[in-house]
Amino acid sequence: MRCEESIEIEASQERVWEVVSDIESWPRRIETVDTVEPLTSGQIAVGSRFRLKQPKLPEGIWEVTAWDPPTYFEWRQRSGGVTNTAGHRSEASEGIPSRLTLTIDMRGFLVPIMGPVMKGLVTRYLALEAHGMKRAAESSG
Repeated sequence: MRCEESIEIEASQERVWEVVSDIESWPRRIETVDTVEPLTSGQIAVGSRFRLKQPKLPEGIWEVTAWDPPTYFEWRQRSGGVTNTAGHRSEASEGIPSRLTLTIDMRGFLVPIMGPVMKGLVTRYLALEAHGMKRAAESSG
């Protein structure tokens, strides 16, 4: 199952990346994240791990699987028969300063059972996350 949300943001691609890649600030910026705890030290790179707690979802460990500033990062979380891969893409485009696209792919043997139940929540969370990041990127700081 794949869900996607794109939003236009009146800010530079670099500003959007600054907001999206500042994972530890997500609880202040987006209502779908209660807590973020880095489990690895240093700058974020492939292999960095984070403990993430979201409302209505079990706590999960997310590992960065792609890190390409200022364009894209992806991370993956595995739990009980489901693998979630979340992508975060910042793009410069004509006519607007930038576009943010958030995706989540759910795979695994439980997805046919859990997917229909989770799709509404996942879709709503992607929209809330995109709007929260838009507000943060368009603000002065």
